[in-house]
Formats: sequence, structure tokens, C-alpha cells
Amino acid sequence: MKKIPLYLVAFALNLLFAQNDYKYLINLKKPVNDKVVVELIPPLITQEEVSFCFPAMVPGTYEVYNFGRFISNLKATGKNGVKISVEKSGSNIYKLKPANQIEKISYEVEDTWDTNIKEKVVFEPGGTNIEEGKAFCINTHGFFGFFDGMLNKNFVLEFDKPAGFYPSTGLSDVKVGNDKDVISVFNYHDLVDSPIMYTMPDTATVMVANTKVLVSTYSPNKKVSSKFIAATLEELLFAQRDYLGGNLPVEKYAFLLYFTDKPTLSGSHGALEHSYSSFYVMPEMDSVELVQQIRDIAAHEFFHIVTPLNIHAKEIGDFDFINPKMSEHLWLYEGMTEYAAHHAQVKAGLIDIDAFLKTMIGKFETSVDYYNDTMSFTFMSKNVLDEKIHKQYNNVYEKGALIGLCLDVYLRHYSNGKYGTQDLMRDLAKKYGKDKSFNDEDLFNDIEALTYPEIGNFLRTYVGGKKPLPLEDVFDKAGLIYEKEKVFRNFSLGGFDVGFNESTMRLVIADTRSMDEFGKAMKYKEGDEIYSLNSQEITIESIKQVFGKHFDTVKEGDLVKVVVMRPKRKKGKYKKVELSAKAKMVDLKERNIVTVKPNLSEQEKAVFKGWLDYNLK
Repeated sequence: MKKIPLYLVAFALNLLFAQNDYKYLINLKKPVNDKVVVELIPPLITQEEVSFCFPAMVPGTYEVYNFGRFISNLKATGKNGVKISVEKSGSNIYKLKPANQIEKISYEVEDTWDTNIKEKVVFEPGGTNIEEGKAFCINTHGFFGFFDGMLNKNFVLEFDKPAGFYPSTGLSDVKVGNDKDVISVFNYHDLVDSPIMYTMPDTATVMVANTKVLVSTYSPNKKVSSKFIAATLEELLFAQRDYLGGNLPVEKYAFLLYFTDKPTLSGSHGALEHSYSSFYVMPEMDSVELVQQIRDIAAHEFFHIVTPLNIHAKEIGDFDFINPKMSEHLWLYEGMTEYAAHHAQVKAGLIDIDAFLKTMIGKFETSVDYYNDTMSFTFMSKNVLDEKIHKQYNNVYEKGALIGLCLDVYLRHYSNGKYGTQDLMRDLAKKYGKDKSFNDEDLFNDIEALTYPEIGNFLRTYVGGKKPLPLEDVFDKAGLIYEKEKVFRNFSLGGFDVGFNESTMRLVIADTRSMDEFGKAMKYKEGDEIYSLNSQEITIESIKQVFGKHFDTVKEGDLVKVVVMRPKRKKGKYKKVELSAKAKMVDLKERNIVTVKPNLSEQEKAVFKGWLDYNLK
């Protein structure tokens, strides 16, 4: 037997592994016409024809965006001058042959934040941004394609970057250089799960138990810093650590925050969750106004390290990027996560119980006022990509959170306060885990087996079924009285429905149909934008203070002055109009009131204590 030196064996293996990698080269130094050039040296391909694909949809977006729309000028170069045929099929697929002769693929990426493609605008936290010399927001699904059937290969990304720029990401295999960085990831699923933000560095780090948490911020006018965000989140992160039992299921996590001083193309702000990071697009404003808003959003996104990372159905574990199929259990992925985001804060004392209940009741009111309260949540979830059903999607953050509340209280009731959704989610994570998916149709049975028959019945009746949530019974079991409606007299500003104009940053009188006597006396008109109240200008920063002062000091008969900007026929033009009327109390209806029972049973006290960590007397 002829012996081969070990170093030659190692060299051959490294060469073989390298041939099986996707090697991407990305030039961030010289965008052309707001586009970035991407080159791919492909892994070893043996077949004659192959499909090179971009995702139609990615996990967490719940909407088909067809990211291939933003790819142009795709070319394939053959080995030894062989001509490669490139045929585009639909929005996202390129048929290439002879595929086994491909040496390199190149194409241009247009960002979704600033594009002339206005059909199906991409929600910014799930999109891409190219700002030469300032920032590159790289949601990887918008930059990198894959060969059909070749998802489980290494992806090596080599970035040619502007001087001083730093790649903030939740990925751990990152080699940072002076003008080039190399980032590696095991497969396409993990790549798509890992956004990268390239900017001049403004970062901070917080250690939370076993997890290194990176905070990276881009703020064009330097109004917000990573140091401030980290300090804002630190207390919350420790609360979430305790909520999850003292340790976190990830070693590194990244908060990537882009603050904008311009309106977004989608007209929205928010965040998109990932297993090891979350990416935020938020309005740039004075730091103090951001504190609770950032906490609420970050708390939600951070809790996704539990689900769907460690608790997910096969539709998520084996996600189909070209022909996506949805799981039945959005109530679990989004609803339970939203509930936990607020529940963790009240249990840690970051918000008080009244604020928590007010938030939950607000979600209930939104769910019944704006969504179909008798549509099965599992049906909605499974069919959420259907255009007729998709408008119900945002109810996952409203009724979905209420499902979490109901489930928590019922669990506490049947366990005499000792077992709740915190415990259930830990047990489900142990049962499944990152690498094991559940069958949609088995989940309710699995939860029932871990808990009580009554819990299985609740899930089938109110989550899988069409019945509205039994809030009165739920609150009763926690020692609380729930009333649907109560009438009282108080001052108001008019009783109109309010909207917000992002262009002018002003409150808008959106609907006057429910306006009360005082509002009619003021003679508001739909479309009026509120400029000032009693000579005090209304801004995002001052709104709470100005309105609060008014309601704290106003008396019957006081003259109330409101200046509105009334739209003219010519778009974007306004006339300043001063309106006034004497303050008067009006009949106001308060809905969905929750109060504590005068006499509580020992079981009700135990349920409330276990639920909100507070002793009711």
C-alpha cells in the first residue's frame, strides 16, 4: 500500500470542501446607479441544467415579495470560453446550461428601500438598502441566490468594503479586515436568517447570562446611539433572561437598528425577527421618546429565540423559498411571542399591572373592531398568503397575544398558580428543539399531553375553532371582574378617530362620524391636522405632555383653542385655521373594564400570584 503524506490528504480535502462552497464576492465600494454588483463562484455542479433561484418569500415576512424582481443583468461565464445559456423563468428563477461548465455568475442588486418598482412594496425591515458611503442594510435573501436542490452547502461571503465600515450581524464566523471581510455560514437557511448591517461602527455589547448581545446603530443625525439603546435594553434583557429560566438558547445575538429621518416607501416602521438577531427600521427622534417603543418591539423580536427557533412546524423547519407553504400555528410563533414580550415586563416590574392590562385590553378592542373575530386562527394562519385572508394577518399581534393571556390564566387555574405559558414554552422547546420540527396536526394533542384535557379543549374551540375568546371567564378565574361597557362623564377633545401623517408628522382627524358634542362645537373637519392645543405646538415629542397638561387642568367653561392645518385642494398645501369652543363634560363610553373582585377565593389569589407575580388581598 502506497502511503500518502497527511498534508496532501488535508490539502485535497480542503480543495474538495472549497469546491462545494458558494463563494460570493460583493463590492460595496462602488455602487453603480444605486446598485451593488455581486459575483458568485459556484459550488461543484454535475448536472447539465440547473435553476439559480432567489426567494419568493422568507420566514417571518408572511408575504410573497419575489425578491428576484430586484436582480438585474445576470450573466454566467463558462469555463474555457464555453457559452452558458441564461433563461429567466418568472420573477425568481434563472435556468442555466450547461451548468457543469459554469465558472462564475454575476448580477446587480437594486435596493428595495429606494426603487421604482412600486408594486408590492417590501416592508423595510425585510428589505435592502444601499446608501453609498453611509450604510448598507443587507437582508441576505435580497442579495444572494441559491441553486435548486443545493441549499445545504457552505456560503462564504467576501465583502470589498469602504474604509472603516464594520459588518454587524448575529453570525459568529466573521473575519474582519481593513478593506475586506469574510463571513461564512453553514447553509442557505442560516444565511437567510442572518441580516448584515454595514456602517461606520456605532456598537455596544451587553452580556446576558451566557449570551453576548451586540447592539449596532445607524442614526444619520446622531440623535440615537448604541450606548443609549444598550442601556435602554439591558434591564429588559435581564428580565427576559429570568423569564426564560436564567439562560438563553443562543451564544450571540445582534440588535441591528437603522434610524431614518425620511418617510419609508412602505409608510411603516418596525422590525423583522431572526433566530440570532433582529433588524429594525425606526424613525429618528429624540432618544427619550424611543424608550418604551424600542423596549416593546425589541422584547417581541428577542423572544423569537424561543419560537420559531426552538419550536416550529415542518413548514418552517424545511421552508420552501420558491413555493412557500404556511403553518397553522401563527398564534404560537407571533401571538405567544407578543404576549411574552409584555408579560415578561410586568413580571419584572418594568411596567405596572394596570399598564399591562390596558395594553392587553387595547389588543382585544383592536382585534374585534378591525378583524374577523370568528375566523379560525389556524385557518387564517394556514391560508395567510391568500390575498383575501392576508388582511387578517396583523391580528396575530392582537388576538394572538390575547390567546397567550387566556392560555396562561387557564394553565395557572388548573395548576393552582404553579404552571403557566413560561413553563409550557420551555417544555415544548425541550420536546422539539432547533433541529426537530412538529407536525401541524399534532401540536394541540402534544400540548394537551403536557398539560390538561381542558387546555386541549380550549385550543380546539377558540384557536382551531370559530368562537370568540372567553375573556369574562378567563378574568374571573384570575379574581377579576370584566365589564363590556360603562358610561361616565368627562372632558374630551372631540371624540373623533385619529390618524397620523408621516410626511407632516402631525395627528390627523381621520373620521368625524363618532364625534361628540364638544367636537361638533369645535367644527372639526375630516383631514384636519392638529397643529397646536392652547398655543402649545403638538409634536411627537410633546404630545403626551401637552395633552396630559390639558386634561389635568381643564375646567367646565374654559375656552379651548385648537389650531389645525386644513388641507387645500392642491395636494400638500394647508390653511392654518384656529378653532375654539368652551370646555364641557360629555358622556363617554368606556369599554372592556377590568377591576379586582371585592372578595377573592384562595385559588383566585394563587392564579393571580402565579400569573403576574403579585399578591392580591
